Amino acid sequence: MSGFWVLLRKEIKEQFRTSKVVIVAAVFLFFGLSTPVLTKYLPEIIKSMPSTGGIIIEMPTPTSNDSLVGYTSDISQFGVLMAVLVAMGAIAKEVESGTAAMVLSKPVGRMAFILAKLKAEGFTFLVGLTLGGLAAWGYTLMLFGDAHLLGFVYQNLLLGLFFALCLGITLFFSSLMKSQLAAGGLAIAVIIFLSVISSLPWIGRFLPGALINWGNRLVLGQTGAAEWGAVIAVALLTALSVYCTWLMLRKKEL
Repeated sequence: MSGFWVLLRKEIKEQFRTSKVVIVAAVFLFFGLSTPVLTKYLPEIIKSMPSTGGIIIEMPTPTSNDSLVGYTSDISQFGVLMAVLVAMGAIAKEVESGTAAMVLSKPVGRMAFILAKLKAEGFTFLVGLTLGGLAAWGYTLMLFGDAHLLGFVYQNLLLGLFFALCLGITLFFSSLMKSQLAAGGLAIAVIIFLSVISSLPWIGRFLPGALINWGNRLVLGQTGAAEWGAVIAVALLTALSVYCTWLMLRKKEL
């Protein structure tokens, strides 16, 4: 993979130059700060609202687990959108502008070109997950008390693996399509499709939904079957996305 480290440094600088790191970190930090507060005070807000037609809404007292599970639920949804927005123009834009042709005309391998982009985007999400997770954990401690720290750490690691798959899928469509919007739309469609079929009884255990569910159980401190099949399957799907992206770049005239 000739030129990988040079390309990786370039791509990380690009993440900062285009403010992608700042934007992703801000979104994750927003949910890390707001979700515990909303979880804590939502029952009181609902209780203070006047009842309509004599209907009284009773909500259970929220706990620290509700706060952390709520945070990871929000991040797993909005993080997908951020992953698509970050990666949808990574290759399509450079092919259109001629930057990819200029870079690949030098002694740089196509796989190095792809992996540098994936790892730089992964770095951006690592920053976001770290800041958002620390904020969520800190505010949860302040508002609720102790919670299952190790389970929450594991949940964030599983989320990181899920986002790596989202980035890989988006990179593939970015290499396939000329339009960034088309690449983003197709990536979202595939990710939604994977989420939908995650509810199927057998195949669902090997899809991203199983990762999130396992992480939630870990946050709650519940024992149960470890979803290593989903971990392996998601890792393989990410690798397959990278390989298919490489095949597309080999065939594409830059």
